[in-house]
Amino acid sequence: MNNFIPVVNHSLKYNPSIDGLRGIAISLVLIFHIWPEYFSFGYVGVDIFFVLSGYLITQIIYTKLESNSFSLKEFYRNRIRRIFPALIVVLLATSFIGYLFMFPSELKQLGQHIKSSAFFYENFRLIGEVGYWDESATLKPLLHFWSLAIEEQFYIFWPLILILLYKVRLNIVLTLAILFLILFTIPLIAEIDKFYHTLSRAWELALGGLVFIISYKYKNIFEILNKYKVLIYIGFFISIAISYNNTSFSTYKTFIIVFFSALLILSLSHDKSKTIFSNGVLVFIGLISFPLYLWHYVLISYTHIFGFEIDMSIGLILISLSIVLSYLTYRYIEIYARAKSSYIFAFGLFIIVLALGFLGNYISKKDGLPNRTHLKSNENFEKQFIRTPAQNDLGISLITKVLGYKPTNDYIKSTSDDMTKKYVLVIGDSHAHTSYFGFAEEMKKYGYETILLANSSCPPYIGGGMGKTISELNICKEKIENIYKLINTNLNIEKIILTSRMGYMYDMGFGEIDGGNKPYNYHFEDFFTNQNTYNQKQTFFEVVEKTFSYFENNKKVKFYYLMENPELGFSPKNCMIRPFDLFPNNCRLTLESYLNRSGEYREFIYTLSKKYTNTNILDPKDMYCDDKYCYAIRNNKMLYADDDHHSIDGSLEQAKYFINDLIFDKVSDAK
Repeated sequence: MNNFIPVVNHSLKYNPSIDGLRGIAISLVLIFHIWPEYFSFGYVGVDIFFVLSGYLITQIIYTKLESNSFSLKEFYRNRIRRIFPALIVVLLATSFIGYLFMFPSELKQLGQHIKSSAFFYENFRLIGEVGYWDESATLKPLLHFWSLAIEEQFYIFWPLILILLYKVRLNIVLTLAILFLILFTIPLIAEIDKFYHTLSRAWELALGGLVFIISYKYKNIFEILNKYKVLIYIGFFISIAISYNNTSFSTYKTFIIVFFSALLILSLSHDKSKTIFSNGVLVFIGLISFPLYLWHYVLISYTHIFGFEIDMSIGLILISLSIVLSYLTYRYIEIYARAKSSYIFAFGLFIIVLALGFLGNYISKKDGLPNRTHLKSNENFEKQFIRTPAQNDLGISLITKVLGYKPTNDYIKSTSDDMTKKYVLVIGDSHAHTSYFGFAEEMKKYGYETILLANSSCPPYIGGGMGKTISELNICKEKIENIYKLINTNLNIEKIILTSRMGYMYDMGFGEIDGGNKPYNYHFEDFFTNQNTYNQKQTFFEVVEKTFSYFENNKKVKFYYLMENPELGFSPKNCMIRPFDLFPNNCRLTLESYLNRSGEYREFIYTLSKKYTNTNILDPKDMYCDDKYCYAIRNNKMLYADDDHHSIDGSLEQAKYFINDLIFDKVSDAK
């Protein structure tokens, strides 16, 4: 190690083992996206790609700098020839399928993503829009373009950095090592998105560049690595294995796979012998890896959009179709483009991608082209997927006047800011938000104004603050305090309706829960103090009873507990007849499946309500279900905006269903 020998020249000859490594990386990503519940470790394939890209790009740039033949213009021309042809084909295909089959709200969103994908800032669009493991992520056909955006951003700055370092003749190994440490430290200390942000990934690409420079300057490192290549192979596969069942991104955890990937790339790049990575199948997959990466998630996403559950057979069909499309793209598009070395050809590709970006912007600005004639049959249903604003001026004005400060709650609305009126208060989480509209419309007919004061994933149970972290929990507690401060003011609140989603707080679960493999990831305070004795379900039962007890002692208000509507387990958009009626859906779930999931919870609520006479149960079961099935559509009205939240029509229908209970106290005790 102390006698590194400087080297002045390197061969850029083709190395099949590198393509074999690409084959492993894309295979990991592919099976992860198709069967995430079984291959949760597969996302690390992207990290391997990042290290590979950093290594190979640095190899291309620096060897040409050393031979005084590097041209920045030529570099970008070659990047365009390498990336843009397949990119254009996939974006055009995605846009065309979207135009034919997507509803306006879906196509509007797709237009936004076409624009950000074509202009290479898709990663920044996704920040704050969707988490990588969220269920809604599967409904975004271009979600995977986030990594391509990061690579292209890297390609803009990295050549400039290397040119500068080369010209000023600084110790390039030391300088890049310092740069790597800075980039590695940034996501550890800065408040940035840990998955999509460029600065949370740049260190992976930089490490790939650094290890190439080390190998370029110190030739005998390969002799050392060759002695331990079996251990490197083992370490690489173990680092993949320990990522199993890991549904969160962490710079620390990712470093292990990135480190061993860097060592493996170093080892393979100068290993002329046959390796396990030079296997013909892996090499073939590696050769088509780029179009395979572009195609596979588009197919997966549209499969979800069309309402199919990806089981083993459909998954295998998707893999096969992805490989076929990728091979055709590689054989007839990529190879052709690589043979075209003219700058005019590259400029033409650039203009086409630019045009696609503007096309996406046009689609978005035109609200997803709602005037497409083949969509007219679903026009009324489509409107039901629009979420109403979280706050309005009247709500903020009223609550600020009453409390003396503007609360930080997520959902704040009111139909009036007149403190002399009588009010109905709707509290809860996002389910309260979607229920508010209907109650506000109906209660106004009987002389009531309606207030909404609620929080996302933070239902207002007494002592029931929740969060994924202790800081989130404390913020939730503060927001709950605002609700009870409002209740305890002199504002004339006669009725209170509490409603919330049970799935993330009750360990039986109600359909697909945020967090992927776990039934819940929001916890009560006891979880953070003593996990050994913590019981999510029992704690939930306790805080519900505390809440019922609180309103039993607060006789100035009439308390209504609105039970959760049945979670569908599928998107209600699947209920709409898509153009050409290719994939109809019966749009229902069995009553038995709903009761099996919710039976214990329903029994508990009804038993508890008999103990506390000021608690009135509003049970929507019969609104949604007959004696066999529960429906997303009833009386030709779409009741859902997604698999668990009310649509606009659903909110109105619910309020009409319960108006007699609320006004004339005709609440039923039937289960």
